[in-house]
Amino acid sequence: MLALVVLALAGCGGSDDGGAGSGSSESGSGQPGYVAWPYFGRVPERTHYLPSHERVLDPPLRQAWSINTHALIEFPPAIANGVAYVINKYGNGKAVRLSDRKVLWELKLRPNDKGTPLDVTAPVYYDGRVYGAFLDGYVAAGDAATGRKVWVRKLDAHLESSPLPIGGLLYFGTDTTDVLALRTSDGTTSWKFNVPGAVKASPSFHDGNVFVADYEGSMFALEADSGKPVWRTNTTTQPPFGRGGFFSSPAIAFGNVYAARDDGTVFAFDAKTGKLRWSYDVGGPIPGTATVIGHTVYTSSFETNKTIGIDARTHKKTFELDQAGYTPVVSDGRRLFLVGYFDLIGLEPTKP
Repeated sequence: MLALVVLALAGCGGSDDGGAGSGSSESGSGQPGYVAWPYFGRVPERTHYLPSHERVLDPPLRQAWSINTHALIEFPPAIANGVAYVINKYGNGKAVRLSDRKVLWELKLRPNDKGTPLDVTAPVYYDGRVYGAFLDGYVAAGDAATGRKVWVRKLDAHLESSPLPIGGLLYFGTDTTDVLALRTSDGTTSWKFNVPGAVKASPSFHDGNVFVADYEGSMFALEADSGKPVWRTNTTTQPPFGRGGFFSSPAIAFGNVYAARDDGTVFAFDAKTGKLRWSYDVGGPIPGTATVIGHTVYTSSFETNKTIGIDARTHKKTFELDQAGYTPVVSDGRRLFLVGYFDLIGLEPTKP
């Protein structure tokens, strides 16, 4: 539960966009009344936070519709301009217009598909294109309006780190221990920085720096335009020590970088210096990232096959659905969209 509280607090910073700062202007919200959720974490700081504005988005909720993709959806869709871009485990992409659920286009983002499942990172919308990265090393860009492939890059690495688009660059990590910045225009490399361990977590951005953690327990801050290191903190050399790596993405708020190691330890680092401010041992493995929409914290478990919502003020469960996903819920500001195992499900408030 502490992990949920930390992530909820990380999203409740001084601005309505979850503390997005200088990197949040490239959102692609497009239509009046809609907000964008263009990539994993919604804002560059990866806080996964969306406040309620004109509409009340908190429970009670009802299921309005669902779309079956016939394969595992590991990550929630990217949402921009009233369209949800969703990719399943086979690398098949769909563009779904949310107003009427019309499928605008379908394609296979992964080339040379032999029909076998593979891991895929979260889809990314940026500047009129949709990007995807795959376990077998492919990174692909497609036209968001038509689905036409724009470029494909094959890397000699496994990719589990979801890309982050900022200022014409796409940031992500590899299992060959590199942090990469690729140009969104053509997929060429702008810079590369090597770290001690595999990078499975997704980078975050704030105030000109990219924050990334590796699977050897280290957290780095790198200059976003050059890859030059700003600071490094090795959590295995500081209390409570341990040997866990980082799989979940760092979240940045209140001048801190919050990160959860897979051995159950939550850390808070000073975003400017990397100094460890505090840590807490939750006592067990930390599951997928929570999402905060309005005053409700959403998370799910594959053991229970349920997604639940917890009111951040009362700490009581206010929502439950028999579907589970790693990061289950996103929103366009009008409805919530839950990612089940195979399904994309539209939820709407039952309040007037």
